[in-house]
Amino acid sequence: MEKIEKARHTLSHVLAAAVKELYPEVKFGIGPAIEDGFYYDIDFGKTKLSEADLPKIEKKMRGIINRGFEMKRREESRKNALKWAADGSQTYKTELIEDLPADEKISFYDLVVGSDVLFSDLCKGPHVAKSSEIGAFKLTKVAGAYWRGDEKREMLTRIYGVAFNTEAELEEYMARQEEAKKRDHRKLGKELDLFCFSDLVGSGLPLFAPRGTILRDLLNDFSQGYRLRCGYRKVCIPHIATVDLYKKSGHYDKFPEMFKFISDESGDELAIKPVSCPHHSQIFASVPRSYKELPMKYLETTMVYRDERKGELGGLSRVRAITQDDSHIFCTDDQVAEVFGELIEAAKDLYARIDMKLRLRLSFRDDGDGYIGDKKMWQKAETAIQSMADKFEMDYFVGEGEAAMYGPKMDFMAVDALGREWQLATVQLDYALPERFELEYTDKDGSKKRPIMIHCALVGSIERFMSVFIEHTAGWFPLWCAPEQVRIVTVNDSVSDYVGEIRKVLDGVVLDEPVRNNALRYEIDDSDESLGKKIRKAVDMKIPAILVVGPKDATAGTVNVRLRDSEETVKLNKLAEYLKSLS
Repeated sequence: MEKIEKARHTLSHVLAAAVKELYPEVKFGIGPAIEDGFYYDIDFGKTKLSEADLPKIEKKMRGIINRGFEMKRREESRKNALKWAADGSQTYKTELIEDLPADEKISFYDLVVGSDVLFSDLCKGPHVAKSSEIGAFKLTKVAGAYWRGDEKREMLTRIYGVAFNTEAELEEYMARQEEAKKRDHRKLGKELDLFCFSDLVGSGLPLFAPRGTILRDLLNDFSQGYRLRCGYRKVCIPHIATVDLYKKSGHYDKFPEMFKFISDESGDELAIKPVSCPHHSQIFASVPRSYKELPMKYLETTMVYRDERKGELGGLSRVRAITQDDSHIFCTDDQVAEVFGELIEAAKDLYARIDMKLRLRLSFRDDGDGYIGDKKMWQKAETAIQSMADKFEMDYFVGEGEAAMYGPKMDFMAVDALGREWQLATVQLDYALPERFELEYTDKDGSKKRPIMIHCALVGSIERFMSVFIEHTAGWFPLWCAPEQVRIVTVNDSVSDYVGEIRKVLDGVVLDEPVRNNALRYEIDDSDESLGKKIRKAVDMKIPAILVVGPKDATAGTVNVRLRDSEETVKLNKLAEYLKSLS
């Protein structure tokens, strides 16, 4: 383990020691190191902790570090460990110890200053040896956390902190966090009038305003356009099905959060679809298929629904109504490489156009039992996927345990403007569902063969993609997908006739790429407000091009074009060409 990870783990113990001094009656849960920092889950009883208390706790932590401590490991029997927990009334630690094997020696770490033990904790480690090895840190927030992640258990208080080797690294991290707050898609979604939520509609069910609907439709058209150009054909399926469909596919057990209900009329047990692949398989199975029809490529943009935990819902990042740019391909073994190649090239081009770097995670199975299909089939599929990643010279890493239940996949990890990595696009190879649904086609020799199924989404969940895209661009969308691309701002009423001439030009502008037949979207602000206020309003709405029109422009036949970071005077007869160049 790297030194910084040891320091982060040690800081969780220092945090607990500080809390113990300030609030002696607390009970401790767990306190691990995490990416960029650490946390500790603590039961404060009736005491309500808030972020206003963090400076006091942090000051106490720094005092402990300045006194100079050592971290000393020791082992105890299970009996002694349980006595330690009971003596300290640490019921959560008792539960953890009872889950360990009876004959296992249990390791503890003591935080020691001189001859005094400030804090002892049940822990596997590792830790730094002494306080001088700890670098820069800061407590950042307080949150609620169910004990052991079970919403039926106690709600504990989780205190988060971040830690780095140097103050400079910490300051850089905090600056990124401040920038991330400014880019928060929930904040920008409201400011830019993109989407909203309603308690009456329900948690995790976003409502898209006209501007947000334009953006989401264009992003979907952009994504599906790649596949339409490669011969994919649109299909359409219902939003409900009998639970038998999902039992046969294996999704019934995989998605306990599936919405289910009983029909009052027929008594049928139905479910709102959590996925669309079983439905698409039944379109393939509806008539006899020949090898001549393969590969058969279906695409559909459709919503699926999952009853996510309320505490895990957040903005567009985690929702209950999920729109997917879904596609499924049924093909032969020797067609897999070509299909994957098309989709890999599409993903690479799509993310390059929105200025996000990509790397690949090969998501393979682990030794768990949450998968369908035999292990030989899985090994074959994983080998095929890895060979394709090599063939297309992709930068990749292997993520064990990240596979879909029915097969391994390529997950495209996109890096945004703040350096954060997001899993968005995915291509999945599936031998299991065709077997479960007994799909078949007639081969050249008249024999019946199983097709291979490939699942693909280039943006994945459109809601989640939008959350990433909004934050990546900070709401300054590229011209082609900006909900409002141009705003005409008038100096006074004397230019109304000239504005009419500008409108004729704008009405003739069609942006061809990357979404075809993208007629220009513009609005006119000819209100009585001051010019400065009208310009500020347009800037606040992050309009890509603001056309400022005054009497001098009307006389000269020009338009003053204000972009995000520049300003230019353009002749009216060159305006259409100029705007096209911005896309």
